[in-house]
Formats: sequence, structure tokens, C-alpha cells
Amino acid sequence: MKLAYWMYAGPAHIGTLRVASSFKNVHAIMHAPLGDDYFNVMRSMLERERDFTPVTASIVDRHVLARGSQEKVVENITRKDKQEKPDLIVLTPTCTSSILQEDLQNFVNRAANESDSDVILADVNHYRVNELQAADRTLEQIVRFYLKKAEKQNTLDLTKTKKPSANIIGMFTLGFHNQHDCRELKRLLNDLGIEINQVIPEGGSIPDLQNLGKAWFNLVPYREIGLITANYLQTEFNMPYITTTPMGIVDTANCIREIKKILDFNNYTSAVNFENYIDQQTRFVSQASWFSR
Repeated sequence: MKLAYWMYAGPAHIGTLRVASSFKNVHAIMHAPLGDDYFNVMRSMLERERDFTPVTASIVDRHVLARGSQEKVVENITRKDKQEKPDLIVLTPTCTSSILQEDLQNFVNRAANESDSDVILADVNHYRVNELQAADRTLEQIVRFYLKKAEKQNTLDLTKTKKPSANIIGMFTLGFHNQHDCRELKRLLNDLGIEINQVIPEGGSIPDLQNLGKAWFNLVPYREIGLITANYLQTEFNMPYITTTPMGIVDTANCIREIKKILDFNNYTSAVNFENYIDQQTRFVSQASWFSR
């Protein structure tokens, strides 16, 4: 078991909903019986955000069991499309509703024809993966969907930024100290003269996903989420990624040196002396010598 925020890692649909609700203007439809729809309460209680959690439960009840879910699910998707006008609607079952073995992809295809929003089905096996694995897979699925869409529409821009830039992949809602970590990563990259291209999924914009390829590299600070996306971007667009978390003296120095290697590979001469920066952070800023006395 892995500890996720203040509780143990939950079922797969929780991970999918965490990713979906982290993006801006994305709505999630949860095909679930009463009792599985506690995510809204949990997120509202812990995150304390002003906006409502963008998740709607399409309840599996006795009427659904008797007649099937298609009409109800499609109606909920099209209704939210008209009410909220999201960029994307993500449909996810739970491990309980998956027992019905319904053709949810067919529901999604039908709803997509009747909606202005993009509609996708979360492509995770709800019996084989947990919350964190599902979150990792869902993020990659969304990124892949929109990059493929941009390729078809000839709107995919892979021109690198003039100055070194990075995507931070893996910050999302209900993450353990994710907001603080993101602030510190931005500060570190800024000290090294590196701009932030995008942070996903937390606060990320769906229309901006087509610009992920403009960054020089991807930074994946957590092993739980982001690695599948980084692997996909490296395979498809030859984007290097760094998985060394800058935590502690040794790993922070290793992370900075990995960034330096990427800049050197691109023949970029930075105004920042990376080794001097590591030395200053180690000897003076970290106060390691004081703590080691």
C-alpha cells in the first residue's frame, strides 16, 4: 500500500478523477452506484477551493440495472456539455459499476456526436490498477489524445523556445505538498535561467497541451505520476526528461547536473555557473554543515 495525501491509495477511478479535476475546464462523469461517489466530498473538504469539484455522478440504480445505462450516461454527458461547456469530458466507471460489463466506449462515441466538447473514456483496468497507477495512465491518455488531435489538424508546434524551458509533469489535486513542491521547483528553475513552459495537470489548460513540445525537457518530480507521459513525449517527440527529484543535497546536485547536460547537448551556454550554484546551495543555503554538527 502507498500513502496518498493523508490516506492509503484508493481505487482506480479516484486517480482518474484527480487528474481530470486538476485541469482547467475539464468535467468528469463518474458511472457509479451510491457509495462510490465520495470523491466530491473528499476533494472539497481537503482542497478548500472556491469552485465546485467538476465531477458528476451518473448513478447506477435499480432502473439502470433493469434497462441499461446508455440513455442515462449519454444524457448526463450532453447535459453537462450544455451547462458547463468544458473543453473535455472524461467518463470513468468504478470497480463496482465495471461488473455490469457495459460497452462504455459506445456510450462515449454516441455522446461525442451530440456534444461540442471532446469526450473520452478513461482507459484503465479498474480491477488491476490502483489510484496512482490510474492517474499516471489517465494523464498520458489525455496528453496523447490532444497531441494526436493537433497533428491531424496541423496545429502541433514543436518549435523550441528561444530560452531553455521545461514542463513540470505530475502536479495534481490532493497531492502531498504538491503546491509547495511546485513553488520550489519553479524557484530552482528560475535561478538556473530556465523558463516554465507548462505545469500539468494541476492548473493546466487543455488547448495549451499542443504546446508541450516547445519545452527543452520535462521534469518529473514524482515516481507515482508523470513517468508514462514523459516516456510517451520522449518516444514520439524526442523530448528528454529528468526523474531525479531535487530533494536533499545529493539529489538536488544530480538534478541540476542533468539539466546542465541537456543544455550542453543543445549547445546552449548559460549565464549561470551551475557548479558554483550547487556549491553555494550546499555550503550556505542548505545549512547542511550546521545540521551535521
